[in-house]
Amino acid sequence: MKKYAFVFGVYLLGMVPSLAQDTFEPYNKSHIAFTVPEKDLIPESIAYDPTGGNFFIGSTRKGKVVKLHKNGELSDFVTADQYGMWMVIGIKIDVERRILWVCSSGGDNFEGYTLKDDVEGRPAGVFKFDLDKGILLGKFVFDLPGEVHFFNDIAIAPNGDVYVTHMFKDHALYRIKNGSGILEKVYESNMIKYPNGIAFSENGEKLYVAHSEGIALININSGQISPLEVPDGLNISRRESIDGLYYYKNSLVGVQPDINTVTRLFLDESGRKIIKSEPLEIEHPMMDTPTTGELVKNVFYYIANAQFGRYNENGLFPMHKLYEPVILKVHLDDEY
Repeated sequence: MKKYAFVFGVYLLGMVPSLAQDTFEPYNKSHIAFTVPEKDLIPESIAYDPTGGNFFIGSTRKGKVVKLHKNGELSDFVTADQYGMWMVIGIKIDVERRILWVCSSGGDNFEGYTLKDDVEGRPAGVFKFDLDKGILLGKFVFDLPGEVHFFNDIAIAPNGDVYVTHMFKDHALYRIKNGSGILEKVYESNMIKYPNGIAFSENGEKLYVAHSEGIALININSGQISPLEVPDGLNISRRESIDGLYYYKNSLVGVQPDINTVTRLFLDESGRKIIKSEPLEIEHPMMDTPTTGELVKNVFYYIANAQFGRYNENGLFPMHKLYEPVILKVHLDDEY
C-alpha cells in the first residue's frame, strides 16, 4: 500500500491514500531543458535569476537549495544543516533586491524526519537569503508542540512585500512587508481552502491564489476576496487543483500534478473571470508528479518529475528505481 498522498495540490508522504487517475489523451509541446544529476533530490520548486543566468532548485528530501550555474555546474546554495530548514517547498527570487525567499516545512519526505503531527506538531518557516552570497538574512518560524503548519508558496509584490500561502493550523496568507522583519497574517477566508500556488497580476493590484476548490482573487487595494469565475466544463478543483500558479499576459499558467497537466487560463479584461483554457502539456513521458515552475520571458520551465510517489513503507525507493529530476520547458507564444 502506498504511503503518499495528493492533498489539494500538495503531495506529501504519509497523509491520505492517493486518488486514482483518469486516462487523458497526451498532448506534448514541452522539451527537456535540463536534468539534475541527483536522483534522490525529490524537488518541489524552481526559480531563475536572470542576472546570473542561474537556476535554483529546492529539495524536499534533503532540505536544501541547489544552484545550477549557467555553465552547467551544480552546487549546494544552502543546506538544511546550515540554518535548520526542513523540506524546501516554494522558492522565489526577488531579482531587484537580490533575495532568495524559501518556504520550508516539516514532513516525511525530509530525510530523517520523525516528528508526529498529533504530538510534536509540524514546524514551518520562511527563510530569507542573500542571493549572491548564500547567507541567511532572516527567518520566520512557527514551531510549537501540537501545532501543524505548512508554508507552501510565495509571491513578491512590485514593492517588495512578500506573500506566502499557509495551511493546516489556518488556511491563510501571510505577509512580510519589505524591510519590516515581521511575518503577519493578512488574509483568512473560507474561500481559500488549502492555499497553494500564488501569483500577482502585472501591476500588482490583483493576487491570484490557487487552492483546493479553484482560484481565489484578492484585490490588494480593497482586501476583497472573491472566487475567480470559471467557465462550464473547466475543472481546477480537488484532484484537478493547481499547484504552481503564474501570471503571463492577462492569463494564468497552472500546474495540475495529479493529472500530469500544465494549463494556460485566459482571463477577461477585468481579470476576474477565466474565458477559455488551453493545454500546454498533458502526460509528457517524463512526468512523474509535476509541481511548480518559473517563467523566463515567454518560456515556462517546470519540474516534471518530483517523484513524490516513489516511497513505500520502507522509505524512498532505491536509486536504481529513481530518475534524475527533469526540467521541461514550453513556449507560451506561437512565435519565438
